[in-house]
Amino acid sequence: MTMFETRQAAPAAPATPPFSTAEMRSYPLGTLVYRAGLMSLEDVNRALSDAADSGRRLGEVLLEYGLPERELTRLLAAQHGQEFVDLTEYPIDPAVAHELPRPAAEMYCALPLARENDCTIVAVPDADNASHLTRLREAMHGPIRLVTAARSDIKDAIQRLHEPSGVITQMALAEVRGEAAAPAATTEPEPKTIYRVEVTLASGATLLVAEASDFEYAKAMGMRVIDEAEAGGTVAVGDATIDGRQIVSVDVLGRNGV
Repeated sequence: MTMFETRQAAPAAPATPPFSTAEMRSYPLGTLVYRAGLMSLEDVNRALSDAADSGRRLGEVLLEYGLPERELTRLLAAQHGQEFVDLTEYPIDPAVAHELPRPAAEMYCALPLARENDCTIVAVPDADNASHLTRLREAMHGPIRLVTAARSDIKDAIQRLHEPSGVITQMALAEVRGEAAAPAATTEPEPKTIYRVEVTLASGATLLVAEASDFEYAKAMGMRVIDEAEAGGTVAVGDATIDGRQIVSVDVLGRNGV
């Protein structure tokens, strides 16, 4: 990892870097961030130094220095030749989005966006993740095409689409699904069982991977975690990922919910 020489201040306002697609793939991330006007050269240099000293990824350090996650994801996608989608502007089809159950959407941090002929466009944080492609294809029961979007934007969109606010929004979503709008609750709802997929690590720590209201679905998610662990892959746990080789057991536990 090399340092840049400080010669001039960064532009006052962000600008689109004047790079071709080939250049975007060849320039280092620090250069792209500075040339896009997203951070000053001084901050980029400091981030490079911190990343080198700590052994962390430069992108992780840049986020701590205030680089917006969406812009970092946009640049990384361009570097790797991936299609980037800004979910704050993309017209998401609610009917398509709900074809992937919320537990799976949260587990994989994935959101179906729209249909393209017989193919479903799905947003993920890294469109080059082959494991995600395979498992999401199975979950969607058909061909998919991955595009890259900021992780926080995907999580916000999942929550927004699965927890619509306002009666009019809920009625519209119910119409899209072909369902009757549920009447307002007048009595206390009956408790339902929530199934937790938990993993135990070699260190003895226990982590929650996902929750689901359907036991068979929770069991299927647990089996996928086992497959991933046995293959030595990574497993998503909340906002982070862990090395599957650290997992010593996977459990599906039921508890009463609201």
